[in-house]
Amino acid sequence: MKQTMSDASCEMLGDFFATFAHTTRMRIFCALQRGPKTVTEIAAEAGVTITNASQHLRLMRDRGAVIAEKHAQSVHYHIADRRFVEAAIQIREALFERLRHEAEQAAVRPSRRRLPVASPPA
Repeated sequence: MKQTMSDASCEMLGDFFATFAHTTRMRIFCALQRGPKTVTEIAAEAGVTITNASQHLRLMRDRGAVIAEKHAQSVHYHIADRRFVEAAIQIREALFERLRHEAEQAAVRPSRRRLPVASPPA
């Protein structure tokens, strides 16, 4: 049975996907898929400053994508739900499949040779 989503669900998903519309936040997400990390570790893996990583992590936490947990003197961040990673992998696979399909289609299409254009008389 085909599932449909309500307008409210679409809006909620739009807000959530907007969280990952920034390359830095996507790099942070990818770093966290390998396990919990401190902001210092995240910043190093994402190639940004600690301040910049903290700003992005705050937004990601506010939107429910990551969770911050205090451990002694440090805060460790982790992805809020493992299904977010699984969904990202599914989306990545769909994109790769689409690219493969487009490459196959391009290889099958007959090439259109352009006829040489005659130079205007001098």
